[in-house]
Amino acid sequence: MSVQYQIKVGKDGANVQANYDLSVPVGGNELIADFQLNVEGENLIKNVTPGQTRFNGTAFHVLAKPDQDAPVSFSISTDQGWTKSGSDTLRGSRRYDDVSFQG
Repeated sequence: MSVQYQIKVGKDGANVQANYDLSVPVGGNELIADFQLNVEGENLIKNVTPGQTRFNGTAFHVLAKPDQDAPVSFSISTDQGWTKSGSDTLRGSRRYDDVSFQG
């Protein structure tokens, strides 16, 4: 088993909005242990409580230098040892840009 996830991070100038939805099958043995979502090296997720079957929400960030590329990365882990991570870039050359991850 593993975590089903959808993560979308979009920018409008300096303003960043991140939407995320993570879940594991209800009734299974696996639980979400940790989730991190970083933009410009800052973790936007402050309130993960290990042991959940679902974790979703929206987080916001203001880019320090919106005209420069901003790295975006995520990592997810479960209490059964499953992990997933990925990265992408919000491009500074675009006023509007987005990246998404799903699995």
